[in-house]
Amino acid sequence: MLAGVVCAVPALTGCSVSVETEPEAVITEEVLEKGIADALEKSVGQRPDSVECPGSIKAAAGESVRCELSAGADRYGLTATVSSYDKDNGNADYDIEVDDEPAG
Repeated sequence: MLAGVVCAVPALTGCSVSVETEPEAVITEEVLEKGIADALEKSVGQRPDSVECPGSIKAAAGESVRCELSAGADRYGLTATVSSYDKDNGNADYDIEVDDEPAG
């Protein structure tokens, strides 16, 4: 979408073009953590006590983030990758890889 074009004395100052783009969609930290917990519950049949991620990520397939889950007294690192994102309803699917050993 073209927001505005300004040409003032073209021979001396040139032409300036301003283009507006849609803001980039993000998955907020809260939504990300809930989505990961939901996906883990669905795939392994048990919901972690908590999932903590460092912040928001871009809402796009292939984006990944390192998070940590708590299950009882154990904490495990995990990598969550957005496998798909539906911008119409804001839903994301994740591929999740949990570390083999608990975090030190």
